[in-house]
Amino acid sequence: MNYKNIPLLSVIVISLFVLFACGESGEKSNDARPISGSSSLNEEQRTAIENAVFEDFDGNTIALSDFRGKTVLIDFWETWCAPCLASMPTLDRLMQDFPDDFVVLATSPLWTDTKEDVRRFMSQHDYTFYYVHANELATKLAIRGIPYKVYVAPDGTFYKDEAGSRGADQDYRSISQVIEKLRESS
Repeated sequence: MNYKNIPLLSVIVISLFVLFACGESGEKSNDARPISGSSSLNEEQRTAIENAVFEDFDGNTIALSDFRGKTVLIDFWETWCAPCLASMPTLDRLMQDFPDDFVVLATSPLWTDTKEDVRRFMSQHDYTFYYVHANELATKLAIRGIPYKVYVAPDGTFYKDEAGSRGADQDYRSISQVIEKLRESS
């Protein structure tokens, strides 16, 4: 084997992974698939979500139950995922616009990112998210790509999941509709 080609091979493999895992690298991706009411998640996966306990990047424990009364968006992302990063300003704006009703758990599965990568990202951005990691939950959910979002209702029950992004404006509209619907029903 010619070891001189390993760095090039690594770049190619990572590029292919990013292409297939994240979809388009632009702001708008047409592969968002809302799954309200017809989720492919089984009862065990839904229970894992509802009982989820996370660890933040300072070692603190954050339980999903800490956010009862709010719609929680568990947003699986990594620092290299362009569609994930493009959606963050929208998610932050939603937290600002619905401070009593909505919270984002920016959840790194730590597939390729290290904790240091995420800490560096956090230090360079002023988003108001709760940054947590959850490789075990990502594995239980059999997540195949990111961005991947899981919505939890204010009563702590699983609401829906979706993959991909529709772009900033459509993401804002669709997520705010979920927040308002769940606020009215709680």
